[in-house]
Amino acid sequence: MTQQPAGSRRILIWVAAALVLLGIGIAIGSRIASTRQTTAQVTETTTAASGTNTQPTRSQPAPPALAPTRMSAVTAAARSITAFDGNVLLQPRRLRAVVARIASAESRAQLTAAFDEASAQTRAKLGAGTVPAPVIVLRSIPIGYRVERFSTGDATVAVWYVGIVGSGATVQPQQSWRTQVVSLVWEDGAWKVRSFRSSAGPTPPLSTAEIPGSPGELFAVIPRFEEFSSAVP
Repeated sequence: MTQQPAGSRRILIWVAAALVLLGIGIAIGSRIASTRQTTAQVTETTTAASGTNTQPTRSQPAPPALAPTRMSAVTAAARSITAFDGNVLLQPRRLRAVVARIASAESRAQLTAAFDEASAQTRAKLGAGTVPAPVIVLRSIPIGYRVERFSTGDATVAVWYVGIVGSGATVQPQQSWRTQVVSLVWEDGAWKVRSFRSSAGPTPPLSTAEIPGSPGELFAVIPRFEEFSSAVP
């Protein structure tokens, strides 16, 4: 059997979390790392979208110029996670554009290959493209962060976030709490992503006073909430 390259076998943490929620129980892995332990950079993108809305993306104001500071690294790390929300992962052309924007030159080819695979798997697992078109929910919200390493050339930021995934065709809306470690490198005046590494939790339980909504209610209500245009801790 021909062994796939490491980059193709390892799917981004956020995608891995979503697929795990679908109960497929496969070790897709949560790491896409370049082979060299050098600096890493992250460029932004923060969008969240839900459902199968195919309307053109509303133009967003250009982000302010970044400087290689601790907080700009945190901002870039958070935005690299929310960059793949909504329809992005389901639309290969948009997905490649996002990867090209956030990935470092060193990691771009590897990340592109991994996300191409992630897109195909996600579309299949969520029933994208089926008739009638299902309501699909894919959102991720950063909750907190920890700067693990910082210099003006590279940074490592751990981001704690919650992801929500659901498809009217295949899976009830569910939540997943993850910690993603984003390795960044300062490149051409911006933070770019070199690698992602993820782990489960910490996962808080629901309050005993709260009753989860029914699938029908969640699919009807969640798409009515607009996503924030940016997620800056």
